[in-house]
Amino acid sequence: MLRPAARIVDVALRPGETLNVVLSRFGLDAAAAHAVGESFRPFVNPREMRAGQSLKVILDAKEDTVKGLEYPLRGAVVRVDSTPEGWLAERREISSARVTQVVRGTLSKSLYQDGTAAGLTAPQILELADIFQCDIDFFSDFRRGDTFSIAFEEIRYADGRREKGKILAAELTVGGDPVQAFHYTTQKGEGAYYDVDGKSLRRMFLRAPLSYRRISSLYSPQRMHPIFRTLLPHQAIDYVAAAGTPVVSIGRGTVKFAGWQDGYGNLVEVIHGNGYTTRYAHLSRIASGLRKGSRVAQGDVIGFVGQTGHATGPHLHFEVMSGQRKINFLALRIPSQQLLSGEELERFGAARDEHLALLRDEELLLAQSRS
Repeated sequence: MLRPAARIVDVALRPGETLNVVLSRFGLDAAAAHAVGESFRPFVNPREMRAGQSLKVILDAKEDTVKGLEYPLRGAVVRVDSTPEGWLAERREISSARVTQVVRGTLSKSLYQDGTAAGLTAPQILELADIFQCDIDFFSDFRRGDTFSIAFEEIRYADGRREKGKILAAELTVGGDPVQAFHYTTQKGEGAYYDVDGKSLRRMFLRAPLSYRRISSLYSPQRMHPIFRTLLPHQAIDYVAAAGTPVVSIGRGTVKFAGWQDGYGNLVEVIHGNGYTTRYAHLSRIASGLRKGSRVAQGDVIGFVGQTGHATGPHLHFEVMSGQRKINFLALRIPSQQLLSGEELERFGAARDEHLALLRDEELLLAQSRS
């Protein structure tokens, strides 16, 4: 019986490991390991390989020495082989097919716990939080018994690998009310998520400027001030969060002020379109390089939670102004940035209906009703 010429070992990088450390475990000296790493560089930087990433080590079946490596990329693999001329690398494309997968479930604990148990990955749940960030507070809105149905692409490669692709559509019930998102690519090639009516889910403002534990003070015309012990208007929202939690700009704009202001402590003030201004106060520090005149995009980190100024504990004091008037941000109806119309809306409607049928498993329900 012929003995195979090579033995393949699947390896996953451990925390703190580098490619050189892995290769040394298989007997390569430092010079040879460095040469292998250099051969990778036209395709991938070995320094960017992270814990958990996998590769295949190809060993000589007789001498048990390293003959080559394979490192998977999206839609391809980088193959490194030992040759008389040294270590040579090439990128090989891998054929693939895209299929649509649907995951459904009911919340009993949290979307993260129940979603991963149903088959979603942690990155997909983070993607859902990003898609619905203007409509759903993932920390407080969900209730036991709410449901989720997610349709997403799965890429299946000829070498057996499977990879989760983008979310195509999602339907969540929040307090019993359905909220949907559908990915749609316009005829100009611009992809985004829309609601059932073709309105963009990307709103002018995010629903909250940080990931917080709770709201300690709502917008109120009269509140007992925790330091001065007198009734004073509280025309802001106080979000309690751990010290150092990143604070982001809720919308695109220009920094009007970034620095220290009495009472507010470290403060960032951002001017947005349509006459809106936002203020972020009591920051432990302001993001590096942020100053008056800086342009910020929606979601850009502008500072970190602290308790500077008049504050009794770590939290974000967040104000929104319309013109010169402070308003209740939680009562603000945040406008959508885009509404599909005409032919685009017709094309979207056809894709939406197809995805809704997938999400609700209507073909299965119909079959059950006939049996």
